[in-house]
Amino acid sequence: MRLCIVGIGGAGGKITQEFLGNEDLDFQLLSHITGAEYLSPGKMQGIWLEADKNDAKNIQHFFGDMEEGCYPCFYIPHDAVADGCAVHVAVKEKYGYDVKKQGFVRDAQYLKAVFEIFDTDKEIQALVAQTMNKEMVESMGGNANQAPNPIFDSAWNAIRDFTTLGKGECDGILFVVSFGGGTGTGFINPIINHIRNEGKADYPVFALGILTEPGDYADKAQFSKSARRNLAAISAIYDLLTKGGGANGVIIVDNEILLERYGNDYVAANQFIHKMMQPLVAARDYPGEIPPSQAVAQHSSGGLSRPPIFVPLFASLPRSADPEEALIKKALSEEGKLFGCSPEKADFAMVFCRGFIDSEKIREILSRETGIAPESIWPSRKMGEGNNEILILLRNPYGGDPKAYQKVGTLENRFCMVISQALQYMSQQPEDLFYEGKQEEKGKKDGKPAEQVKLTEASKEALKMFFFGPDGSGQKSGFVFELTEARKRLRDGRKEDKPFFIHPLRIFQKDAPVPKEGTKSTGLINGDEDIARIVDQRINEKLVELGLIEEIMMG
Repeated sequence: MRLCIVGIGGAGGKITQEFLGNEDLDFQLLSHITGAEYLSPGKMQGIWLEADKNDAKNIQHFFGDMEEGCYPCFYIPHDAVADGCAVHVAVKEKYGYDVKKQGFVRDAQYLKAVFEIFDTDKEIQALVAQTMNKEMVESMGGNANQAPNPIFDSAWNAIRDFTTLGKGECDGILFVVSFGGGTGTGFINPIINHIRNEGKADYPVFALGILTEPGDYADKAQFSKSARRNLAAISAIYDLLTKGGGANGVIIVDNEILLERYGNDYVAANQFIHKMMQPLVAARDYPGEIPPSQAVAQHSSGGLSRPPIFVPLFASLPRSADPEEALIKKALSEEGKLFGCSPEKADFAMVFCRGFIDSEKIREILSRETGIAPESIWPSRKMGEGNNEILILLRNPYGGDPKAYQKVGTLENRFCMVISQALQYMSQQPEDLFYEGKQEEKGKKDGKPAEQVKLTEASKEALKMFFFGPDGSGQKSGFVFELTEARKRLRDGRKEDKPFFIHPLRIFQKDAPVPKEGTKSTGLINGDEDIARIVDQRINEKLVELGLIEEIMMG
């Protein structure tokens, strides 16, 4: 499998740079003069999607401007909407969202809302269509038979030609993002929509996400306190894990573990992430053992209705005879885990190896050490240089232990901590959810004062519904309710409570009219999924009232 690496946002770009380093000539100018091919390890290709032009053009010097034909390149999707154009003005006047300033309030819901505005608002769709002809729509990767979505269509168009879905050779995509930074994750599901709508259900798409560390010390580019970053993180993860037909898996790394290991050295941590992924992304498959990319997609999310979590475990050891057991035991140790989990709780494992390693021994030993059935372990090998290496991706390694959430080093414990901080933040600072008094965090820009965020009443009502449900309490529906229920599932520790995030949520509902200024949201439901959720919720409430819920669970 040859991957297209798509870094999104500041942290995603820094990590992507590690993947796309030139292994032929490090000096880009010399490469250009000599006409040398820019060759990444594993022949990967990729792109950095960013919103901040200043950061892209002036702060970093690795990525060049895609519009100028540079590679490796960055792309600014928001340039698809011209500053002050009819679409820009209409969205801002109707909703208060500025589509030219994505993420400047550092909120994971900001880009989600922008996508849903283009996805649902017929008036905005018609306005976009008026300014674009058929050729423009198709050039952005859109479908001429549906209303275009300029920002997200152009983002997909920037990626498409690197892949086999376009003119390129990459037969899979790996998104690289920070869970807890800005709004970068908001691009992933819309881009996956394009892929799945093209009939490519078996095209592998993974997200590699770095969960923000606890505490108020963080990469200065994140601009936010711990509780706020945790809300951004859990919002992003929730969206990815509840998307039916979405990513084939979300590979999650805990930045707390990395920074404990590397002493708050973010550069060293990023370099390790690249090294850890080499058994998956490097070239040189074993002769006769080149797994088709479709097999990777089918194995990773096979039999599941929602994207799974994958916890990575990594080990590297000097070459030796019979290395399989030592590699597996080191990977399963605390030193090998890149996110807290209970390996024996995993329902499936993908194992990627580099070096002279026996696949059957890997399957046998990993099954013996974890209890995972041998048929649920899928090994793949590559030739390597230097050390033997192993990357184990454990699928959904949690559940079945009602005390796990109290144990440090488990997935249940870490997620309960993040959810609790997010719930606390929403409870104590609800005004922040509506951007009241918020302004651009980087201060003045282009000599102008920082701009205040001023959402319309219609948008505030939609956000209130999203966070707290129709009654505004968060006790029966809405994001607060769903997070509370997810935390309860993690604490109950039942095997059947996989996944713990269940219901996809929207800010702006499909086919629902936008309330006029000064009116309350209608609370219209969004299709069969919302109907089923509401019916289940009301049945459960009635069972609780009748005192039957405990009897059902006991019996």
